[in-house]
Amino acid sequence: MAGKLFQTLASHNGTATPHRRGEARVRLHVPARLILLTGVQHCMLEDLSVTGAALIPKDALPVEGTAGILQCENIEAFGTVQWSRYGRCGLLFDERLPLASVISLRHFADAYENNERENFRARARAWVQGSTRHM
Repeated sequence: MAGKLFQTLASHNGTATPHRRGEARVRLHVPARLILLTGVQHCMLEDLSVTGAALIPKDALPVEGTAGILQCENIEAFGTVQWSRYGRCGLLFDERLPLASVISLRHFADAYENNERENFRARARAWVQGSTRHM
């Protein structure tokens, strides 16, 4: 999978059409933080490319044009909110992320998803069995 992902991301020529993404993105859905001047927004990092990210904030949507810092696992990227609607927002990074960082976060997301799935099953099993142990 990583090889195919790398080929997809590396082979993209970076040309963008108006109102479209300039780079290929990877789907993640992992927890992240968006640090703004007004405070810290906890969010889910929906997808990521070397040039930007789509976020799902847990609280109010940040205003377009707002500058902030995206933090997720080993990534810390400065950027500006380009769009904000329908419970999601898009962040354009000031500097490109290294492709290796994007791929690394994709591997983290795979492990995170598997771990969350196992935790959910364990909680469901405990509930069905009437266990009072909190997980």
